[in-house]
Amino acid sequence: MHQFRFDDFRLDPARRELWRGDALLALPPKAFDCIAYLIEHRERAVGRDELMAAVWGRSEVSDNLLDQVMLRARRTLGDTDEARRMIRTVPRFGYAWVAAVEVIGAARVAETGAATARETPPAPAIDAGERDAVHDAAVPTGHARRARGVRAAMFAGATAVLLFALAAAWWSRRPPPPRTHANLALLLPVAVDADAKYAWARLGAMELIADRLRSAGQAMVPSDNVVPLARDLGSNEPDAAQLQAMAGASAAALVLRARANQSGGSWRVSVTSLLGRTPPLFVEGDARDLLEAARIAADRTATQLGLVPPREDDPRSPRERALDGVLQQAEAAMLADQPDTARALLDTLDAEQAARPEVRFRRAGIDFRSGRLDAAQATFESLLAAGSSGDDPLFRARVLNGLGNVALRRDDYATVERIAGSVVALLGDSAPSPELGRALTGRAIARSALFRFDEAVADFAQARVVLESVGDRLGLARIDANLGILEARRDHYAEALPLLERGADQLANFHDLTSELFARVAAAYARLYQLDMVAALAGEVRLRELVEREPNPQWKRYATLARVDVLAANGRLGEAQALLAGVIADATRAGDAPLLGSARIIAAREALARGDAAHAANEAADVLKTSWQAETPREQAGAWLALVRARLARGDIGAARDDVDAFARWAERDGAPVARLYGVLARAEHAAANGAAAQADADFAAALAQAERQRVPEDVLRVSMAYAQAMLARGELARAGPVAARTASWAARSYDAALLQVRLYHALAQVEPWREALGQARRLAGERVVPVELTREPVRTAAR
Repeated sequence: MHQFRFDDFRLDPARRELWRGDALLALPPKAFDCIAYLIEHRERAVGRDELMAAVWGRSEVSDNLLDQVMLRARRTLGDTDEARRMIRTVPRFGYAWVAAVEVIGAARVAETGAATARETPPAPAIDAGERDAVHDAAVPTGHARRARGVRAAMFAGATAVLLFALAAAWWSRRPPPPRTHANLALLLPVAVDADAKYAWARLGAMELIADRLRSAGQAMVPSDNVVPLARDLGSNEPDAAQLQAMAGASAAALVLRARANQSGGSWRVSVTSLLGRTPPLFVEGDARDLLEAARIAADRTATQLGLVPPREDDPRSPRERALDGVLQQAEAAMLADQPDTARALLDTLDAEQAARPEVRFRRAGIDFRSGRLDAAQATFESLLAAGSSGDDPLFRARVLNGLGNVALRRDDYATVERIAGSVVALLGDSAPSPELGRALTGRAIARSALFRFDEAVADFAQARVVLESVGDRLGLARIDANLGILEARRDHYAEALPLLERGADQLANFHDLTSELFARVAAAYARLYQLDMVAALAGEVRLRELVEREPNPQWKRYATLARVDVLAANGRLGEAQALLAGVIADATRAGDAPLLGSARIIAAREALARGDAAHAANEAADVLKTSWQAETPREQAGAWLALVRARLARGDIGAARDDVDAFARWAERDGAPVARLYGVLARAEHAAANGAAAQADADFAAALAQAERQRVPEDVLRVSMAYAQAMLARGELARAGPVAARTASWAARSYDAALLQVRLYHALAQVEPWREALGQARRLAGERVVPVELTREPVRTAAR
């Protein structure tokens, strides 16, 4: 990471230091981050929303807070005169760095990621003005900026779930060797035939044997992949179908099973191959100590595989062996998702043992998994501060990744990106490792949350290569799900679907049900926006199963809303309305305002569809006058469009005009193409209702051109329907035909597209095409009722 010199200042982003001459300046963290971000992007102006998202990790920050932080930054730089020598305000947009900058060298990456206690003073306290502004920032401003409240945080939660699961695994003592599908081995949990107090050995001894085999050069499926794959086995041998399923999911060519038996005062650990060796491999190891017997069996397995077991150059003392035993048990507890048990085991260590870096790292990991973020951060930072440039880079990377996970849990995406970048720089020239894969995944998640999608895609692609190299198929499934969610957020639904389907299926194999839930929700909406209603309905069955098994009440409500939309799109109105009523009642009891707002917008759309414009207008207006912010620009734009249409359906042209203007202001601030598209469509529909045909046609044409450029079938259909119906209402049948024809290919799977064809052929009095279109619409209607006037056979008149 470079340092930057400007005027008589020097900025060191890695150490988070700003110097003026020989003086180190005190600067609040957010002011430092604003200066650093503007310098890093000095080739262009930076929008206020972008700066907020980069520094705070969200853009629903009050303008007052940003203004005060920028004022503090300018005061520190002495940039308070009207000329603005360093930070120039770009009216109605943001800021630009204008001072000349000299790049003066690279900071040592090994010293980045956290301030060291020896060299960097603590960050200054927030001054009174910034403290008051922080309070203001806790209250949403009502501006629909790019980060969208709790439901936006739920997207981050979906991606964070994927990274936190990666972070759950403890480190192996050596980096894994390069692997191919041909040499990857899977070791099942150890079947332990002994007293219940040795139950920890099921996973603890498994991890030890796998680690020894990795050290000998054998590529192994990571333990956090094995545990979910084998969760239902217990001590039983897998049957042929289970064996093939596990091998297929993990891409393992060799499957091993170990057993541990205690007899008298000694242990015997055996390892045998269940798949991939003819004749089967079989070895045994005997010792008085369980872990020693497992070590012997592991080394004999390595020999049988033609490998050289790792040498014991530094024989451990009894005290060190005892410590290893406790750590092995703690690792087993964490693999079994029992952080309290792991903590209790570490609490048995004496002061000298507890002070060792590997023990402190594990304790910080337990704190993180238990939600004690401050304690975890303090330990991780202390480990970094106590280290030196000669530290094992993998250990340093693990500590940095720990800090990155803490920042990610706090939605501090700018910090996640910075720390992950340090790990990538630290390990970039090394052999592929899980830590590099985790860092790239974390940076991709951060950049995606900051709406820097192209950079996120590049990081995900790199992470995929690394995880493939280390045999982490569960990590690959999470990458696919993440990429699919990212593509869906960019409205690239055709590209998203294969990724989401593959990722969700693999996540199901690994029993990662919460991650699968988010992937299935994204896939459901992708299918709806692609107008593949039948496929969306087929996927609803699995989505319902996942909702029933999901323990988080908010995520259950979130996924249930997706079920409501899928059922309604397929005409199953009774089921959809019952589910929607349940979500509204549950969200009201829980005080879940963001999801309640989303549910009420769905209720408004459904009311409008059944002709209850008054109820639709009330629901949509009530939500939009609050600070509610949708998960995506598409959802927010849909809410505005529902309100405008409800006003127009009631004949309230004046109120609709005000709503169109408010919609346009929001769309301009948001900047998303879909926001602007539906803003123009709302303006066109208002103009048509107001008799301004020329203005309406111009706006309809502009909206249709944009929809076709973006190539989302849902958008093309919505615009075409409104445009064609406006021309049909004016009797312009010849012009309406080509517009309606754009949607004809979707009439076999979309009720709305089929109904548009019915309207067109009815207006044209083309009886046979009308009859065929009517039959298609009725087949797709479900509980929806085709308007009566369209069911009467058309009669050609002289006017036609």
